[in-house]
Amino acid sequence: MKLRPYPWLILSFFGYFCSYGVFMPFFPAWLKSQAYAAETIGFIMASAYIFRFAGSMFFTRFIKAAPQLLTALRGIAWGSCAIMVYMSFTVQNFWLLCAGLWLFSFVNSAGIPLSDTLATTWQFQVKLDYGRVRLIGSLAFMIGVTVFGAFIGYIGEQYVGWVVTALLFCYASAQMLPPSIMPKDHHDPDTAHIAPPSLVELLKNPITTRIIIAVALIQGSHAAYYVYSVIYWKHLGIPVETTSVLWGLSVLAEVIFFFFVTKLFGKWQLRNLFYISAIATGIRWALFPFAHTFAEILPLQLMHCLTFALNHYAIVRYISYQSPKAFANLQGLYNAIAGCGSLAILSILAGWLYGVSPTDTFLVMAAFAFLAIPFIPRKMKTIAVTSVDTVITEE
Repeated sequence: MKLRPYPWLILSFFGYFCSYGVFMPFFPAWLKSQAYAAETIGFIMASAYIFRFAGSMFFTRFIKAAPQLLTALRGIAWGSCAIMVYMSFTVQNFWLLCAGLWLFSFVNSAGIPLSDTLATTWQFQVKLDYGRVRLIGSLAFMIGVTVFGAFIGYIGEQYVGWVVTALLFCYASAQMLPPSIMPKDHHDPDTAHIAPPSLVELLKNPITTRIIIAVALIQGSHAAYYVYSVIYWKHLGIPVETTSVLWGLSVLAEVIFFFFVTKLFGKWQLRNLFYISAIATGIRWALFPFAHTFAEILPLQLMHCLTFALNHYAIVRYISYQSPKAFANLQGLYNAIAGCGSLAILSILAGWLYGVSPTDTFLVMAAFAFLAIPFIPRKMKTIAVTSVDTVITEE
């Protein structure tokens, strides 16, 4: 059975983000159930982001043609599933667990930039609506964190590894379905002879560099939330089932945002989108340690549509304005630095701070979010990367 690009991507995004929706919030809780200390959990998760950083850039470098994206995504899916099986058997051994998690992070991390690159390729090829496809990923994350979070609350946190394994197996199986339209490279006769720009060449562009730094600070400030929110809320007396609902509501806000994003923000200037995201993120983390009840936490969770989703939409829109030859490396650069590197560094900092003061941990994260504001270019421009030199046009 062959699927058209839209349903194929729906299955791909759904499978990846449903499993990730269990892994991200409940993996630290799984480690906590195995008697790991908070500082140790912080180290383990921070080190994992370092390998996600490396994996994001490693795999995208080997994509020279659009059809290779399918092969890479299938290999990554099955590899992630196999490694999770290994971790489920070795979770009680610190170094064996670390080795498995590092390898898992290295392999699994490439799923996001490669999926986004495939979506961007089909966006050019068959006029695919990226926002509608991406909202499926958010919806899947919400299902993972709520439905399977409630299931984990029922069966026990010690089974998190096996739940993630089962979801990854379903994801990998869905990846094997062939699409009815194979992804093809966008052929521009004026740039066909030009090789894709390297990561170093992309960073020579000052606009791109400043945007990546700003996005890294905004997304990196989520580190304490990703690693410690479930543990923090449990300390406040909130049960696991309720924490899964809180996570799910944040992603529900993200889903609704992606559904309406083109109508709401499609004509906004990019710099304003980044400004809104940075300010909202700083406010969210500044208020986070002072919210102790479900009613107080709820509005902060709904702000996720501004702190993450709007930020992600803005950077993907910026990437879509570039030369198609730069898509894969730009996606890898964004995911590596903003989605992994900054999270690794700030997770280490959060791990140290959380043992001293959970309140100060989130206040420091707020400071990092506000720090992104001066890095946002005041005169945002569209850069069409066709070589080391760039063609610059006003947005």
